[in-house]
Amino acid sequence: MTPLQAAALWIGLNVLLLIFLSARVGQMRNRLKINLGDGGNPEMVKAIRAHGNYTEYAPLALVGLVALAEVGANVAIVHVLGGFFFFARIAHMLGLGLGVWPMGRFIGTLSTMLSLLATAALLIYFAAF
Repeated sequence: MTPLQAAALWIGLNVLLLIFLSARVGQMRNRLKINLGDGGNPEMVKAIRAHGNYTEYAPLALVGLVALAEVGANVAIVHVLGGFFFFARIAHMLGLGLGVWPMGRFIGTLSTMLSLLATAALLIYFAAF
């Protein structure tokens, strides 16, 4: 597997997670009869924020994987960062969106920031050397 193929794998898995989060918001809108906004419903707010938070962080994380693959990063680096980011977003979803893991939101947020920081550091390193 090449680094670019590894990036494609993690991007594909993240696309599936995005579809799941989007579908959850749509299903909740139907069930709660909330066409626009959150209707003041705390459950709807959590679903919207879990989806929105994902869409705020995923683009740069995933572009970072492709950029790392293109600048010559090892396939293992792409897999570790891709897997760590994916774990982070699942943890966040379990904590905020689904509310089944109380520590999930904290662990997911911290892990997301660490994966982005590692990606940024490696991109700077590969660009400089």
